Amino acid sequence: MLPSLAKIPIRKTVAATLTTFPSLLQTPLTSHVISRRNLSHASNGAVSDKVDYEVDHLVIGAGVVGLAIAERLASRGSGSVLLVEKNEAAGQETSSRNSEVIHAGLYYPPDSLKTKLCIRGNELMYDLCEKYGIEHKRTTKWVVAQTENDLEYLEGLSKKAHKLLLPTARMPGPPTSMLTQKQMLAEEPLVKGIAALLSERTGIVDVHGLMQFLEMRIQDQGGDVALQCEVTGIHRERPQAVGEDMKESLGGGGGFRVDMMTPAGPATVKAATVINSAGLYADKIYGLLPTSSPSGKVPSSEKVDVLDQEPLPPHRLYYCKGHYYGYSGPALVSRLIYPVPDKNLAGLGTHLTLDLAGRMRFGPDVLYTDRPDDYSIDMDTVGSPSSLEKVSKVIQTYLPSINPSSIYVDYAGIRPKLAGPGEPFRDFMIRHHQGFVHLAGIESPGLTSSLAIAEYVEDLLFKRDTYV
Repeated sequence: MLPSLAKIPIRKTVAATLTTFPSLLQTPLTSHVISRRNLSHASNGAVSDKVDYEVDHLVIGAGVVGLAIAERLASRGSGSVLLVEKNEAAGQETSSRNSEVIHAGLYYPPDSLKTKLCIRGNELMYDLCEKYGIEHKRTTKWVVAQTENDLEYLEGLSKKAHKLLLPTARMPGPPTSMLTQKQMLAEEPLVKGIAALLSERTGIVDVHGLMQFLEMRIQDQGGDVALQCEVTGIHRERPQAVGEDMKESLGGGGGFRVDMMTPAGPATVKAATVINSAGLYADKIYGLLPTSSPSGKVPSSEKVDVLDQEPLPPHRLYYCKGHYYGYSGPALVSRLIYPVPDKNLAGLGTHLTLDLAGRMRFGPDVLYTDRPDDYSIDMDTVGSPSSLEKVSKVIQTYLPSINPSSIYVDYAGIRPKLAGPGEPFRDFMIRHHQGFVHLAGIESPGLTSSLAIAEYVEDLLFKRDTYV
Protein backbone atom coordinates (compact mmCIF):
# COMPACT_ATOMS: atom_id res chain seq x y z
CA MET A 1 0.00 0.00 0.00
CA LEU A 2 1.04 3.61 -0.54
CA PRO A 3 2.34 5.40 2.52
CA SER A 4 0.36 8.36 3.78
CA LEU A 5 0.87 11.26 1.40
CA ALA A 6 1.51 13.51 4.36
CA LYS A 7 4.55 11.40 5.22
CA ILE A 8 6.15 11.73 1.79
CA PRO A 9 8.90 14.34 2.08
CA ILE A 10 8.74 17.45 -0.08
CA ARG A 11 11.72 17.48 -2.38
CA LYS A 12 13.13 20.27 -4.50
CA THR A 13 12.65 19.81 -8.20
CA VAL A 14 15.34 20.81 -10.67
CA ALA A 15 14.40 23.79 -12.88
CA ALA A 16 10.87 24.04 -11.50
CA THR A 17 9.46 27.37 -10.34
CA LEU A 18 6.27 27.87 -8.41
CA THR A 19 4.49 31.12 -9.20
CA THR A 20 0.87 31.17 -8.09
CA PHE A 21 0.50 28.20 -5.77
CA PRO A 22 1.98 29.68 -2.57
CA SER A 23 -0.85 28.56 -0.33
CA LEU A 24 0.00 24.93 -0.94
CA LEU A 25 3.26 25.05 0.91
CA GLN A 26 4.69 27.46 3.41
CA THR A 27 8.01 27.45 1.59
CA PRO A 28 9.84 29.91 -0.69
CA LEU A 29 8.53 30.03 -4.24
CA THR A 30 11.84 28.75 -5.57
CA SER A 31 11.26 25.47 -3.78
CA HIS A 32 8.88 22.74 -4.81
CA VAL A 33 5.78 22.62 -6.05
CA ILE A 34 2.11 21.72 -6.03
CA SER A 35 -0.22 19.37 -4.24
CA ARG A 36 0.61 15.69 -4.62
CA ARG A 37 -3.06 14.95 -5.27
CA ASN A 38 -4.55 17.87 -7.22
CA LEU A 39 -4.01 21.45 -8.32
CA SER A 40 -6.53 22.59 -5.77
CA HIS A 41 -5.17 26.11 -5.46
CA ALA A 42 -4.75 26.94 -9.11
CA SER A 43 -5.36 30.49 -10.27
CA ASN A 44 -8.92 31.55 -10.96
CA GLY A 45 -10.17 33.56 -13.88
CA ALA A 46 -9.65 33.35 -17.62
CA VAL A 47 -6.64 31.58 -19.02
CA SER A 48 -4.02 34.03 -20.27
CA ASP A 49 -0.32 34.15 -21.03
CA LYS A 50 0.28 33.99 -17.31
CA VAL A 51 2.01 30.79 -16.27
CA ASP A 52 1.10 29.19 -12.97
CA TYR A 53 3.73 26.48 -12.93
CA GLU A 54 6.86 25.57 -14.87
CA VAL A 55 8.13 22.04 -15.37
CA ASP A 56 10.58 20.21 -17.59
CA HIS A 57 8.44 17.17 -18.43
CA LEU A 58 4.64 17.19 -18.44
CA VAL A 59 3.04 13.76 -18.85
CA ILE A 60 -0.67 13.72 -19.70
CA GLY A 61 -2.62 10.65 -18.56
CA ALA A 62 -1.97 8.56 -15.45
CA GLY A 63 -2.71 5.10 -16.75
CA VAL A 64 -0.04 2.46 -16.31
CA VAL A 65 1.89 3.77 -19.34
CA GLY A 66 1.80 7.41 -18.19
CA LEU A 67 2.82 6.37 -14.69
CA ALA A 68 5.72 4.34 -16.08
CA ILE A 69 6.89 7.24 -18.26
CA ALA A 70 6.71 9.76 -15.42
CA GLU A 71 8.56 7.38 -13.09
CA ARG A 72 11.27 6.81 -15.69
CA LEU A 73 11.79 10.52 -16.27
CA ALA A 74 11.70 11.31 -12.54
CA SER A 75 14.34 8.65 -11.91
CA ARG A 76 16.81 10.56 -14.10
CA GLY A 77 17.03 13.24 -11.42
CA SER A 78 17.86 15.90 -14.02
CA GLY A 79 14.51 17.57 -14.62
CA SER A 80 11.17 18.22 -12.98
CA VAL A 81 8.25 15.92 -13.83
CA LEU A 82 4.52 16.55 -13.52
CA LEU A 83 1.95 13.86 -14.34
CA VAL A 84 -1.62 15.13 -14.77
CA GLU A 85 -4.79 13.04 -14.82
CA LYS A 86 -8.37 14.17 -15.42
CA ASN A 87 -9.90 11.48 -13.18
CA GLU A 88 -10.01 11.36 -9.38
CA ALA A 89 -7.41 8.59 -9.23
CA ALA A 90 -4.75 7.10 -11.46
CA GLY A 91 -5.48 4.14 -13.71
CA GLN A 92 -9.28 4.28 -13.76
CA GLU A 93 -9.73 3.47 -17.44
CA THR A 94 -8.07 0.88 -19.71
CA SER A 95 -5.29 0.14 -17.21
CA SER A 96 -7.64 -1.21 -14.55
CA ARG A 97 -10.07 -2.98 -16.89
CA ASN A 98 -8.09 -5.74 -18.55
CA SER A 99 -6.86 -9.31 -18.01
CA GLU A 100 -3.70 -8.30 -16.06
CA VAL A 101 -1.60 -10.58 -18.26
CA ILE A 102 2.17 -10.31 -18.69
CA HIS A 103 2.47 -11.28 -22.35
CA ALA A 104 5.52 -12.90 -23.93
CA GLY A 105 5.37 -11.10 -27.30
CA LEU A 106 4.40 -13.97 -29.56
CA TYR A 107 1.76 -12.72 -31.93
CA TYR A 108 2.73 -9.52 -33.70
CA PRO A 109 5.08 -8.82 -36.66
CA PRO A 110 8.74 -9.23 -35.64
CA ASP A 111 9.75 -5.67 -36.51
CA SER A 112 6.73 -4.00 -34.86
CA LEU A 113 6.91 -1.90 -31.74
CA LYS A 114 4.31 -4.18 -30.18
CA THR A 115 6.71 -7.10 -30.46
CA LYS A 116 9.89 -5.26 -29.48
CA LEU A 117 8.38 -3.41 -26.55
CA CYS A 118 6.42 -6.42 -25.31
CA ILE A 119 9.51 -8.63 -25.24
CA ARG A 120 11.56 -5.95 -23.48
CA GLY A 121 8.63 -5.04 -21.22
CA ASN A 122 8.16 -8.67 -20.18
CA GLU A 123 11.73 -8.74 -18.88
CA LEU A 124 11.45 -5.36 -17.16
CA MET A 125 8.10 -6.25 -15.58
CA TYR A 126 9.37 -9.44 -13.97
CA ASP A 127 12.52 -7.61 -12.81
CA LEU A 128 10.49 -4.84 -11.18
CA CYS A 129 7.97 -7.16 -9.56
CA GLU A 130 10.65 -9.42 -8.11
CA LYS A 131 12.79 -6.54 -6.88
CA TYR A 132 10.01 -4.64 -5.13
CA GLY A 133 7.61 -7.41 -4.17
CA ILE A 134 4.77 -6.48 -6.51
CA GLU A 135 2.40 -9.42 -6.58
CA HIS A 136 2.67 -11.47 -9.76
CA LYS A 137 2.93 -15.04 -10.98
CA ARG A 138 4.51 -16.69 -14.00
CA THR A 139 1.59 -18.95 -14.85
CA THR A 140 2.62 -19.97 -18.40
CA LYS A 141 0.04 -20.08 -21.18
CA TRP A 142 -1.31 -22.52 -23.72
CA VAL A 143 -2.52 -21.47 -27.14
CA VAL A 144 -4.74 -24.34 -28.19
CA ALA A 145 -5.17 -25.68 -31.73
CA GLN A 146 -8.49 -27.18 -32.78
CA THR A 147 -7.72 -27.75 -36.49
CA GLU A 148 -4.76 -28.61 -38.70
CA ASN A 149 -4.67 -24.98 -39.85
CA ASP A 150 -4.43 -23.90 -36.21
CA LEU A 151 -1.59 -26.35 -35.67
CA GLU A 152 0.32 -24.99 -38.66
CA TYR A 153 -0.12 -21.46 -37.31
CA LEU A 154 1.17 -22.45 -33.86
CA GLU A 155 4.21 -24.20 -35.27
CA GLY A 156 5.10 -21.04 -37.15
CA LEU A 157 4.51 -18.99 -34.01
CA SER A 158 6.86 -21.23 -32.05
CA LYS A 159 9.60 -20.88 -34.65
CA LYS A 160 9.23 -17.11 -34.55
CA ALA A 161 9.40 -17.10 -30.76
CA HIS A 162 12.66 -19.06 -30.76
CA LYS A 163 14.20 -16.42 -33.04
CA LEU A 164 12.95 -13.39 -31.12
CA LEU A 165 12.87 -14.45 -27.47
CA LEU A 166 16.47 -14.95 -26.51
CA PRO A 167 17.47 -16.81 -23.33
CA THR A 168 17.67 -14.70 -20.17
CA ALA A 169 19.13 -15.31 -16.74
CA ARG A 170 15.61 -15.79 -15.40
CA MET A 171 14.39 -17.91 -18.30
CA PRO A 172 17.35 -19.70 -19.89
CA GLY A 173 15.26 -22.43 -21.48
CA PRO A 174 13.22 -22.41 -24.69
CA PRO A 175 10.54 -19.68 -24.69
CA THR A 176 7.95 -21.99 -26.24
CA SER A 177 7.36 -25.64 -26.98
CA MET A 178 4.72 -27.68 -28.79
CA LEU A 179 2.60 -30.10 -26.80
CA THR A 180 0.87 -33.14 -28.26
CA GLN A 181 -2.68 -34.04 -27.36
CA LYS A 182 -1.36 -36.76 -25.07
CA GLN A 183 0.88 -34.30 -23.24
CA MET A 184 -2.03 -31.89 -22.91
CA LEU A 185 -4.24 -34.54 -21.33
CA ALA A 186 -1.52 -35.39 -18.82
CA GLU A 187 -1.18 -31.77 -17.64
CA GLU A 188 -4.62 -30.23 -18.19
CA PRO A 189 -7.06 -33.10 -18.71
CA LEU A 190 -10.08 -30.81 -19.05
CA VAL A 191 -8.66 -28.78 -21.96
CA LYS A 192 -9.73 -29.87 -25.43
CA GLY A 193 -7.48 -29.55 -28.49
CA ILE A 194 -5.32 -31.45 -30.95
CA ALA A 195 -2.14 -29.67 -29.81
CA ALA A 196 -1.01 -26.61 -27.90
CA LEU A 197 1.79 -24.06 -27.88
CA LEU A 198 3.25 -23.60 -24.40
CA SER A 199 4.48 -20.07 -23.66
CA GLU A 200 6.88 -20.19 -20.72
CA ARG A 201 7.15 -16.43 -20.17
CA THR A 202 3.48 -15.54 -19.82
CA GLY A 203 2.19 -14.52 -16.40
CA ILE A 204 -0.15 -12.25 -14.47
CA VAL A 205 0.41 -9.15 -12.35
CA ASP A 206 -1.52 -7.14 -9.81
CA VAL A 207 -1.95 -4.09 -12.00
CA HIS A 208 -3.40 -1.99 -9.18
CA GLY A 209 -0.41 -2.77 -6.99
CA LEU A 210 1.89 -1.95 -9.91
CA MET A 211 0.25 1.42 -10.49
CA GLN A 212 0.30 2.30 -6.79
CA PHE A 213 4.00 1.47 -6.71
CA LEU A 214 4.78 3.64 -9.76
CA GLU A 215 2.77 6.55 -8.37
CA MET A 216 4.67 6.33 -5.09
CA ARG A 217 8.01 6.14 -6.92
CA ILE A 218 7.25 9.24 -8.98
CA GLN A 219 6.64 11.26 -5.84
CA ASP A 220 9.50 9.71 -3.92
CA GLN A 221 11.89 10.73 -6.71
CA GLY A 222 10.72 14.35 -6.70
CA GLY A 223 7.97 14.22 -9.33
CA ASP A 224 4.34 15.19 -8.90
CA VAL A 225 1.01 13.57 -9.68
CA ALA A 226 -1.87 16.05 -10.07
CA LEU A 227 -5.37 14.59 -10.26
CA GLN A 228 -8.65 16.08 -11.51
CA CYS A 229 -6.71 18.20 -14.00
CA GLU A 230 -8.10 18.07 -17.53
CA VAL A 231 -6.00 19.50 -20.35
CA THR A 232 -7.97 22.01 -22.45
CA GLY A 233 -5.33 23.60 -24.66
CA ILE A 234 -1.74 23.21 -25.85
CA HIS A 235 0.30 26.02 -27.38
CA ARG A 236 3.86 25.92 -28.71
CA GLU A 237 6.26 28.51 -27.34
CA ARG A 238 8.86 30.27 -29.42
CA PRO A 239 12.37 28.76 -29.24
CA GLN A 240 14.44 30.24 -26.46
CA ALA A 241 17.59 29.59 -24.52
CA VAL A 242 17.39 26.39 -22.46
CA GLY A 243 19.75 24.33 -20.41
CA GLU A 244 22.12 21.89 -22.09
CA ASP A 245 20.21 18.92 -20.65
CA MET A 246 17.00 20.00 -22.41
CA LYS A 247 18.30 20.96 -25.87
CA GLU A 248 18.08 17.46 -27.28
CA SER A 249 14.63 16.84 -25.83
CA LEU A 250 13.21 20.00 -27.38
CA GLY A 251 14.55 19.16 -30.84
CA GLY A 252 14.63 22.83 -31.84
CA GLY A 253 11.27 23.67 -30.28
CA GLY A 254 10.58 26.19 -27.56
CA GLY A 255 8.44 24.18 -25.21
CA PHE A 256 4.71 24.41 -24.56
CA ARG A 257 2.09 26.28 -22.63
CA VAL A 258 -0.58 23.83 -21.49
CA ASP A 259 -3.96 25.03 -20.24
CA MET A 260 -5.97 22.83 -17.93
CA MET A 261 -9.08 22.91 -15.80
CA THR A 262 -8.58 22.07 -12.14
CA PRO A 263 -11.02 21.75 -9.23
CA ALA A 264 -10.43 25.43 -8.42
CA GLY A 265 -10.53 26.76 -11.96
CA PRO A 266 -8.22 27.16 -14.96
CA ALA A 267 -4.46 26.95 -14.67
CA THR A 268 -1.55 27.11 -17.09
CA VAL A 269 1.60 25.01 -17.00
CA LYS A 270 4.70 25.82 -19.02
CA ALA A 271 6.53 22.64 -20.00
CA ALA A 272 9.74 22.06 -21.92
CA THR A 273 8.42 18.70 -23.15
CA VAL A 274 4.93 17.20 -23.26
CA ILE A 275 4.23 13.46 -23.38
CA ASN A 276 0.71 12.62 -24.51
CA SER A 277 -0.17 9.32 -22.87
CA ALA A 278 -3.89 9.97 -22.60
CA GLY A 279 -4.99 6.52 -23.76
CA LEU A 280 -8.59 6.65 -24.98
CA TYR A 281 -8.30 10.43 -25.30
CA ALA A 282 -4.86 10.61 -26.92
CA ASP A 283 -6.23 11.75 -30.28
CA LYS A 284 -8.25 14.50 -28.59
CA ILE A 285 -5.15 15.76 -26.77
CA TYR A 286 -3.14 15.65 -29.98
CA GLY A 287 -5.88 17.63 -31.70
CA LEU A 288 -5.28 20.50 -29.24
CA LEU A 289 -1.74 20.97 -30.57
CA PRO A 290 -1.57 23.52 -33.40
CA THR A 291 0.10 21.99 -36.45
CA SER A 292 0.54 22.87 -40.08
CA SER A 293 0.67 19.23 -41.06
CA PRO A 294 -1.57 18.39 -44.04
CA SER A 295 -4.56 16.17 -43.53
CA GLY A 296 -4.46 12.58 -44.63
CA LYS A 297 -4.44 9.02 -43.44
CA VAL A 298 -1.85 7.80 -41.01
CA PRO A 299 0.66 5.46 -42.70
CA SER A 300 -0.16 1.78 -42.23
CA SER A 301 3.10 1.22 -40.35
CA GLU A 302 4.15 3.41 -37.44
CA LYS A 303 7.69 1.98 -37.44
CA VAL A 304 10.31 4.72 -37.84
CA ASP A 305 14.08 4.83 -37.78
CA VAL A 306 14.60 8.41 -36.65
CA LEU A 307 14.01 9.86 -33.24
CA ASP A 308 12.81 13.35 -34.23
CA GLN A 309 10.00 13.30 -36.75
CA GLU A 310 7.54 15.49 -38.57
CA PRO A 311 4.16 16.08 -36.94
CA LEU A 312 1.53 13.43 -37.54
CA PRO A 313 -1.42 14.05 -39.80
CA PRO A 314 -4.81 13.95 -38.12
CA HIS A 315 -5.90 10.51 -37.03
CA ARG A 316 -8.61 8.94 -34.92
CA LEU A 317 -8.97 6.24 -32.35
CA TYR A 318 -11.61 3.55 -32.37
CA TYR A 319 -13.11 2.51 -29.06
CA CYS A 320 -13.26 -1.25 -28.70
CA LYS A 321 -15.37 -2.38 -25.78
CA GLY A 322 -14.75 -5.80 -24.33
CA HIS A 323 -16.74 -7.66 -21.69
CA TYR A 324 -15.07 -9.93 -19.16
CA TYR A 325 -16.88 -12.89 -17.66
CA GLY A 326 -16.44 -14.39 -14.22
CA TYR A 327 -16.93 -18.00 -13.19
CA SER A 328 -18.54 -18.90 -9.88
CA GLY A 329 -17.33 -22.50 -9.91
CA PRO A 330 -13.89 -23.85 -9.03
CA ALA A 331 -10.93 -23.28 -11.35
CA LEU A 332 -10.59 -26.10 -13.88
CA VAL A 333 -7.06 -25.31 -15.08
CA SER A 334 -3.75 -24.18 -13.62
CA ARG A 335 -2.56 -21.83 -16.39
CA LEU A 336 -3.87 -19.38 -18.97
CA ILE A 337 -5.65 -20.93 -21.97
CA TYR A 338 -6.00 -19.06 -25.26
CA PRO A 339 -7.61 -20.02 -28.56
CA VAL A 340 -5.81 -19.27 -31.82
CA PRO A 341 -6.27 -15.49 -32.41
CA ASP A 342 -8.08 -13.71 -35.21
CA LYS A 343 -6.06 -13.37 -38.40
CA ASN A 344 -6.03 -9.56 -38.23
CA LEU A 345 -5.14 -9.72 -34.51
CA ALA A 346 -8.12 -7.50 -33.66
CA GLY A 347 -8.40 -9.64 -30.56
CA LEU A 348 -6.85 -12.73 -29.03
CA GLY A 349 -10.17 -14.53 -28.75
CA THR A 350 -12.31 -15.20 -25.69
CA HIS A 351 -9.49 -16.56 -23.61
CA LEU A 352 -9.26 -17.98 -20.11
CA THR A 353 -7.12 -16.15 -17.59
CA LEU A 354 -6.57 -16.58 -13.87
CA ASP A 355 -6.38 -13.90 -11.24
CA LEU A 356 -3.85 -14.03 -8.43
CA ALA A 357 -6.39 -15.81 -6.23
CA GLY A 358 -6.66 -18.58 -8.83
CA ARG A 359 -10.16 -17.69 -10.04
CA MET A 360 -11.00 -18.17 -13.71
CA ARG A 361 -12.30 -15.40 -15.94
CA PHE A 362 -12.96 -15.18 -19.65
CA GLY A 363 -12.83 -12.48 -22.30
CA PRO A 364 -12.76 -9.99 -23.67
CA ASP A 365 -15.16 -9.99 -26.58
CA VAL A 366 -14.97 -7.30 -29.27
CA LEU A 367 -17.64 -4.62 -29.62
CA TYR A 368 -16.77 -1.32 -31.26
CA THR A 369 -18.56 1.61 -29.64
CA ASP A 370 -18.87 5.36 -30.15
CA ARG A 371 -18.05 6.32 -26.57
CA PRO A 372 -14.75 6.01 -24.68
CA ASP A 373 -16.44 6.21 -21.29
CA ASP A 374 -19.33 3.76 -21.48
CA TYR A 375 -18.44 0.88 -19.19
CA SER A 376 -22.05 -0.07 -18.59
CA ILE A 377 -23.23 -3.65 -19.09
CA ASP A 378 -26.57 -4.15 -20.76
CA MET A 379 -28.04 -7.10 -18.91
CA ASP A 380 -30.82 -7.41 -21.49
CA THR A 381 -28.28 -8.14 -24.24
CA VAL A 382 -24.75 -8.97 -23.08
CA GLY A 383 -25.96 -10.36 -19.77
CA SER A 384 -29.00 -12.18 -21.11
CA PRO A 385 -29.27 -15.98 -20.86
CA SER A 386 -29.03 -16.33 -24.65
CA SER A 387 -25.88 -14.18 -24.79
CA LEU A 388 -24.24 -16.07 -21.94
CA GLU A 389 -25.09 -19.32 -23.69
CA LYS A 390 -23.25 -18.12 -26.81
CA VAL A 391 -20.22 -17.17 -24.71
CA SER A 392 -20.32 -20.59 -23.04
CA LYS A 393 -20.31 -22.35 -26.39
CA VAL A 394 -17.23 -20.39 -27.49
CA ILE A 395 -15.42 -21.32 -24.27
CA GLN A 396 -16.50 -24.95 -24.57
CA THR A 397 -14.54 -25.31 -27.81
CA TYR A 398 -11.43 -25.58 -25.60
CA LEU A 399 -12.92 -26.18 -22.13
CA PRO A 400 -16.03 -28.34 -22.65
CA SER A 401 -16.56 -29.18 -18.97
CA ILE A 402 -17.45 -25.66 -17.81
CA ASN A 403 -20.86 -25.20 -16.25
CA PRO A 404 -22.69 -22.55 -18.36
CA SER A 405 -24.83 -21.54 -15.37
CA SER A 406 -21.66 -20.50 -13.49
CA ILE A 407 -20.67 -17.86 -16.08
CA TYR A 408 -21.67 -14.25 -15.44
CA VAL A 409 -20.76 -10.83 -16.86
CA ASP A 410 -18.23 -9.24 -14.51
CA TYR A 411 -16.97 -5.95 -15.97
CA ALA A 412 -16.20 -4.13 -19.21
CA GLY A 413 -13.10 -2.43 -20.53
CA ILE A 414 -12.44 -0.20 -23.54
CA ARG A 415 -9.31 -0.40 -25.67
CA PRO A 416 -7.99 2.48 -27.83
CA LYS A 417 -7.45 1.06 -31.31
CA LEU A 418 -6.00 2.61 -34.44
CA ALA A 419 -7.63 -0.11 -36.55
CA GLY A 420 -11.35 0.04 -37.10
CA PRO A 421 -13.65 -2.97 -37.55
CA GLY A 422 -12.23 -5.39 -40.12
CA GLU A 423 -9.08 -3.33 -40.71
CA PRO A 424 -5.61 -4.92 -40.71
CA PHE A 425 -3.09 -4.94 -37.88
CA ARG A 426 -1.90 -1.56 -36.62
CA ASP A 427 1.17 -1.03 -34.52
CA PHE A 428 1.62 1.21 -31.49
CA MET A 429 2.04 4.83 -32.55
CA ILE A 430 4.83 6.53 -30.61
CA ARG A 431 6.21 9.68 -32.24
CA HIS A 432 8.40 12.59 -31.16
CA HIS A 433 8.56 16.06 -32.69
CA GLN A 434 10.24 19.06 -31.09
CA GLY A 435 9.58 18.07 -27.53
CA PHE A 436 6.10 16.61 -28.03
CA VAL A 437 5.82 12.83 -27.70
CA HIS A 438 2.57 11.34 -28.93
CA LEU A 439 1.39 7.85 -28.01
CA ALA A 440 -1.74 6.42 -29.62
CA GLY A 441 -3.29 3.01 -29.99
CA ILE A 442 -1.62 1.74 -26.82
CA GLU A 443 -3.81 -1.30 -26.35
CA SER A 444 -2.70 -4.87 -25.64
CA PRO A 445 0.14 -5.59 -24.97
CA GLY A 446 0.32 -2.11 -23.46
CA LEU A 447 0.40 -3.26 -19.83
CA THR A 448 3.28 -5.67 -20.47
CA SER A 449 5.05 -3.06 -22.61
CA SER A 450 4.54 -0.15 -20.20
CA LEU A 451 8.02 -0.10 -18.66
CA ALA A 452 9.63 -0.59 -22.08
CA ILE A 453 7.47 2.19 -23.55
CA ALA A 454 8.80 4.44 -20.80
CA GLU A 455 12.34 3.45 -21.74
CA TYR A 456 11.54 4.10 -25.42
CA VAL A 457 10.12 7.56 -24.67
CA GLU A 458 13.26 8.39 -22.74
CA ASP A 459 15.26 7.34 -25.78
CA LEU A 460 13.20 9.61 -28.02
CA LEU A 461 13.64 12.61 -25.75
CA PHE A 462 17.33 12.14 -25.07
CA LYS A 463 18.49 10.85 -28.46
CA ARG A 464 19.48 7.37 -27.47
CA ASP A 465 19.17 4.47 -29.87
CA THR A 466 18.15 1.46 -27.78
CA TYR A 467 15.30 0.53 -30.12
CA VAL A 468 16.52 1.81 -33.50
